[in-house]
Amino acid sequence: MSRPARRIRGEERRRRTEAKLLDAALTVFRARGYDSATTGEMARAADVAAGTFYLHFRDKRAAYEAVARRAAHDLLAQWRAAVRPEMGVSERVLVGLRLAAEFWRADLERTRLLLEGGPSLGSEGHVRFVDELATVLAAAPRARRPVPPRTLALLVAGLGIELGRLIAARPGAPETEELIRLVRRSLTHLDGAPTRLRTA
Repeated sequence: MSRPARRIRGEERRRRTEAKLLDAALTVFRARGYDSATTGEMARAADVAAGTFYLHFRDKRAAYEAVARRAAHDLLAQWRAAVRPEMGVSERVLVGLRLAAEFWRADLERTRLLLEGGPSLGSEGHVRFVDELATVLAAAPRARRPVPPRTLALLVAGLGIELGRLIAARPGAPETEELIRLVRRSLTHLDGAPTRLRTA
């Protein structure tokens, strides 16, 4: 086998092991909570040697941050997949908020872990996520009344997190839909026509 082929196989094996460790870390965090979880439990749950954990993550906090990054990446990927090129800015914002609500509802244990159960993820990662959101909004057709994409991205990120906190506390709270309807009414003027997004 050639050296490039060996390198590619090694990278693929590393990615698979890291994905197993992330799945295991999420399982352990859910079962034990952040404070009680241990890296040894994560390695056992992933069926790897304890030392293998440290080849991928510095410590428990690094694994937690990677779990959070993967969740953010998954949510962003869902949003990108749901956005069509012709969608205006307001419709993109509403799709993002609806997907955030669905994401938080889909796994309440993960929601509580990420929003309440672990350490603060800090501002740097949040700003990177906002920048990713801004790229999706910036690709919208030109709005009749333009608003800077980063400003709207901050709105989506902030409201998305607040939706998650509300859902974690009261999964069936009517305020979730009420908030999305309020945002819809507030933003439809941006594109010059009512959005077509279903809100019920």
